[in-house]
Parts: sequence; C-alpha cells; structure tokens
Amino acid sequence: MAEYDVVVVGAGHNGLAAALVLAKSGLKVLVLESQAAAGGAAKSGELTRPGFIHDYYASNIGLFLGSALYREFGSEFMKAGFAIDVADQAYGSAFPDGRGLPIYTMAEATEESIRSFSERDVATWKSLVQEFQEVSPYLFPLLQLPIPSWAFGRALFRMGRKLGWVRTQELFSTLLKSPRQFVESRFESKEMQALLIPWGYHLDFAPDTAGGATFPFLESMADYVNGMAIAHGGISRLVDSMVSVLNSYGGKLLLNTEVSSVMVNQGRAVGVRTVSGDEIRAKRAVIANVTPRLLFGKLVDANLFPTRFLAKSKQFRYGPGTMMVHLALSAPVPWTAGGLERSLYVHIAPYVDDVAMADRDSQSGLLPKSPLLVVGQQSVWDRTRVPEGSETLWVQVRTVPAKPVGDALQQIVPRGSWDDIKDAYADRVIEKIERYAPGLRSKILARVVFSPTDLERDNPNLVGGDSVSGSHHLDQFYLFRPIPGWSRYRTPIAGLWMVGASTWPGAGLNAASGYLAARELLRTV
Repeated sequence: MAEYDVVVVGAGHNGLAAALVLAKSGLKVLVLESQAAAGGAAKSGELTRPGFIHDYYASNIGLFLGSALYREFGSEFMKAGFAIDVADQAYGSAFPDGRGLPIYTMAEATEESIRSFSERDVATWKSLVQEFQEVSPYLFPLLQLPIPSWAFGRALFRMGRKLGWVRTQELFSTLLKSPRQFVESRFESKEMQALLIPWGYHLDFAPDTAGGATFPFLESMADYVNGMAIAHGGISRLVDSMVSVLNSYGGKLLLNTEVSSVMVNQGRAVGVRTVSGDEIRAKRAVIANVTPRLLFGKLVDANLFPTRFLAKSKQFRYGPGTMMVHLALSAPVPWTAGGLERSLYVHIAPYVDDVAMADRDSQSGLLPKSPLLVVGQQSVWDRTRVPEGSETLWVQVRTVPAKPVGDALQQIVPRGSWDDIKDAYADRVIEKIERYAPGLRSKILARVVFSPTDLERDNPNLVGGDSVSGSHHLDQFYLFRPIPGWSRYRTPIAGLWMVGASTWPGAGLNAASGYLAARELLRTV
C-alpha cells in the first residue's frame, strides 16, 4: 500500500494550492485527479479547431493575483512558464439602441463613456471609485482569512477604527443590499445601472437578491482600477505552472485516477481507495476538493457522520446552471457600438429587468427568453491564442435550468436531456449577439457548446451545471458555507478536510480555501 502524509482528492486550483503549501513544508503529498488534465474549472485548450485556444470555463484571474498563495509562490509560477495579459479595457455593456458603455482603466476615457449617458452619473462614478479605494484595503484581505477566526475579527476591528464605526456600518449596509437597490440608489441612467448588475449574476445574485451588491461593487471597481487579467496562452498555463512548482517540492500528481471512497478507521480518515482498487494511505490527512454532495454520502459512508450534520449537508443548495458557447471566428466581432471591440468582457443583458426576467425563467425551469450573456474577447488581448487575423469568442450564458421543463419562448421542446436541445438554445444565444453585432454568424468558423450537463460530466463539482459550486445567498455564505458551524474546512471525521468553491470564500479563482486549509492543517501536525 502506497503511503503519503497527505492525499488531496481533486486537482482543482484549490486542491493544488493546498498541496503546494504542504509540500513546501516538507510533507509528502499526493494529488489524485479523475480527469485527464488538472485545473477543474480552470482549463484551456484547442477546443474548436487547431490553433484556437479557449479557456473552457474560468478566465478572469484577478482574484488569484491578489491571493496569499500568489504572494508566496508567484515568482516560482513565473519561472515555471506562467505569464499575464492585462486588459486596460476590462468590460462594457451593449445596448439595443446601438450604443455601448465601455470601461477603461483610464479615468478620463471612462468618464467620457459614462457622460454620453448621464453627466450626473459621472460624479456618482467618481464617488464610487473613491469609496472603493478607501475600503478595498480592508475588504479584500477578509477574503483571505478563515471565518470565523480571531484574525478575521481583528481585521474587522481595524477596519472599524480606520474608517470609523459609522462609516463601517454604512459600508456593510451597502454590501447587504440587493444589486438593484445598490445601482438604483446611486445611478440615474438605466445604462449605468445595467453596467454593474451582471457582476452579481456571475455568481447567483439576481437583481433582487439580498447581499448581492457586494459583487457589483467590488468586481466592477477592481477591474476598473487594476484592469482585468488573464493567463497568457490560456488558463491551463497557470495550472501547469502550479503543478510544476508542486513537483519541484516533491509533490506528486496522478491524472485519470478516480477516488471511489475515503477510508475511515475509528473515526479518522486514513487514506483513499481508487476505482481501480488501489489503496493509498494518508498518515496526516485527506483533503477533498469536492462539493458536499460528492463527499458526504458518496466518497464517505453517510453513516459515519452525525445525523444533524448529514441532514444539514443534504440541504446544501446548488445554483442554477450555466451554458458555455465557444466560437472560432475568421475576424473580430462586428459590434454596432463603437468602443466595445477591445473590451475583454462585454455584457449583454441588456437592462436590469432583463436579468431579473432571465432569472425568473431559469428558476422556474424554463429556458430563458433572453439570458444574460458574458461575451469574452480573450484573443483580443492575447494574440498567442489564435492564428493571424482570427479571434476566439467565449460566451457564458447566465443562467439556465439544470433540468429544463419548458421554454419561455415556447419554441424549443425539452425532451428530458440537454443533449437534445443545447444546439437549438445556442442558436438563440448567437441570434442575441447578432442583434448587437450584425454579421457575426458569417464569421463563425467553428462552434462548441457546453450545456449544464456537459459541465457536470467534465467536472462533477459543477452540479447541474452550477459554475459556482453552490448558491452564495446569505444563508449559505460567509461563516455558513458550506454548513453552519463548519466553515473552517474541517469535517466531523478527524483528518478529513474539505476545500473548493463550496467552502469559504466561495467561487472564483481565489486560491483561498486550499491555502487556508493547508495552513490550518500544518498547525495541527
């Protein structure tokens, strides 16, 4: 029987983050991944045709670059081949009247873009930027601290002292608003309101969901101030660099190796058993980079958990599904609106009510009439991803039901399987983009569509195509994630830890849960 100090189940970026920290400390670490490539939802490759590199799912690496893991290992990742491209025109929105609202890192250009819709909103934007610059030095570090913890409490106390207690309370009052309340209380033009709303729906915060204002505030401002970053050559380059550094510290990764169960002896995790029947002993711990559905009751016998804990784990909610549409193009997107041709992300909602309607459709099990589209133009900023003169297009469709029961337009008849309808729905997506970029269809060289079912097939953590591995609504976020009382990555079974997007601080390439769990584990070794 092979023996390691720590066995990590799942080579998503948080699993790799944990493995890196532990291997650097001198522990003998093995990472097991069921798929043919590491990275989980952070994966890229020649998807549509040779020479066209697509980020399959995740693309924006801004949170990763701000992580504690990157501060510790960043220079080593760079030496291992990781490089960054930063778009100084991070995002924008397109509107039916042919106008666009691009956001640049240059203040003057951004203010001129906003001014075409509202002079008053220019002043509001400048005020919001100032507010972000005042509070972000205190807010972002909270995402890299365990919760609850003395460190988290001290960070909150420092924030209160620096900002003032009244100002701090005002800030948290803002963050707990719904996205609609946040934008409508500040901006007068419906276009500026629509510009920020989609950032909440990158998770599962529809316009009227409490607590969703955090993300339209932080993400929109961070990308404006810093630009939006992607991995040069595709996001797999980042993952490959992590694996390379892991190997340099003596860590080991095995691909195409599926874990069938976690072995437990006398209430303690002692190793794993693979589908092929191999048993691998873990002297210190097993770290599972998986969702509650996979870990509690599938990889580990449900009878080994306390009844109350198991009942709570079964209540963990997954968010609505996501569809991905990848295009290889013979030429740039022919946007009607000037200024959007270099926006890394273009949101097509177009307005706040449209996002709310799409969410209602999706939550009702209907294929939305007009879903929110996040159109990624990564190849505009990284020319190594495409042949000369060509482009890729990365389209995230938010949101769609995991199991559709009908169509809001009554045009597509679901027959029980996404496999039967995904291309028809992708046609609707292309048709919507075409209204903002006439002639797009004629430039499509190839298309690949990932339905919610495809997402889960490729990565079992994306349950029902939920790209954020569990709803982030207030009752399932912060110290309540994944289960109230268990937000510090431990489980009721000694030596069994859980990391990933289903744990604090949630979705996104933040590398936080893996890093924090590893640091906590080292304190117990």
